[in-house]
Amino acid sequence: MSRSGGGDVDWSSGLGLARTIFYDRPVVVLRRDGCPEAHIALVDGRSFPDLPDLLEAADGNLASVRAGKAIDVPDEALLPPVGRPRKILCVGLNYGLHAQEAGRGGTGHPAIFPKWDNCLAAPYAEIPLPPESDQIDFEAELVAVIGRRGRRIPAERAETVLFGYTAANDGSVRDFQRHTQQAAPGKIWDKLTPIGPVVVPAGDLGGARPDLAITGMLDGQVVQDDRTKNMVFRVPELIAYLSTVLTLEPGDLLFTGTPAGVGFVRTPPLFLRDGSEFEVRIEGIGSLRNRYIDERASML
Repeated sequence: MSRSGGGDVDWSSGLGLARTIFYDRPVVVLRRDGCPEAHIALVDGRSFPDLPDLLEAADGNLASVRAGKAIDVPDEALLPPVGRPRKILCVGLNYGLHAQEAGRGGTGHPAIFPKWDNCLAAPYAEIPLPPESDQIDFEAELVAVIGRRGRRIPAERAETVLFGYTAANDGSVRDFQRHTQQAAPGKIWDKLTPIGPVVVPAGDLGGARPDLAITGMLDGQVVQDDRTKNMVFRVPELIAYLSTVLTLEPGDLLFTGTPAGVGFVRTPPLFLRDGSEFEVRIEGIGSLRNRYIDERASML
């Protein structure tokens, strides 16, 4: 990629799309996890403040994305790679061992719940632990990012609307999640869902049926360890099911579920505390790492 801008993009070796602040405004950049050198991402010579707008302009086509001005983007300067998705659609109990540890059987259909953009946090941000609960759990997840608008997409055509993947920690407030049969009150807390660091094109990660190592680490210890091929409902089936119900749009996020090892099923339960650090690693994408702090301390 040329430092003068406007160059071709080499998407190999984990290059993806991320976001940062440049001249006091958010901008989408081309970046590899762990590499501070980035380039402004351009489509038709234009830069974009958020990924949905860029994907809309590019019609989800990698070849439409060009490399603009080179800038330095350290880890701590990263924003969530998608800031304002139209939809965040999440799948529960989508790894067999996790469903078993939670004591829940399948229904033959994916268990879907929503999130909103208030949940999202940057991949290296400090995350506030709300004082209303001491049962904040971790959930390492692969997130599929939609690149093109589509409705009623058959599973065998899922790649026509899929752009790529990123990582997330689907922060869950377990006592609020169990208040009723609806999981949403435990899933939609402000800033409890960090995502990133980059969105890597699906073609570099095995397409619509990726087989990637996914690991969750709490304070340096592995607590979740699986492969994405072990999902109960793979990405094509999820896209087919969800696009039957609604139109998928560029930048929509599809959280694909977490592997076994979450904290609430352990004896004793293992929850995030003030000073905890949780890291999500996904093969080919990189890692996000967040330190958790008591929200009351941050307000002093």
